[in-house]
Amino acid sequence: FDRAQPTADPPRHWFFGGKMIIDGEEKPKTLFQMVKETLPKGVENNSVIAFHDNSSVIKGYECDALLPTTFGKAGPMTVGKQTLHPLLTAETHNFPCGVAPFPGAETGTGGRLRDVTATG
Repeated sequence: FDRAQPTADPPRHWFFGGKMIIDGEEKPKTLFQMVKETLPKGVENNSVIAFHDNSSVIKGYECDALLPTTFGKAGPMTVGKQTLHPLLTAETHNFPCGVAPFPGAETGTGGRLRDVTATG
């Protein structure tokens, strides 16, 4: 089963989270641990949310946004200032695999929406 879907997204999680053995020697950290170490705790950086549900958020900027005049009920909208932070995601949800070569992208839109809205 693992060999049947090496390009699907879930096996990539196993690969990046699995132990590495190179030339017979087990490495102390996984690839994902090494990636996360680039943002050490307590050090100033531009990360708002790092590595949460396949996504990360970096510090954004204040910009014009369409906002409701009253929250919680229908009403007119107005242009106001709001700070927006860019969200970045790397999981594509569109890889076919040996298990399901043609419908391999079935999680495409749903998986992308889930990853983005579940961040943080």
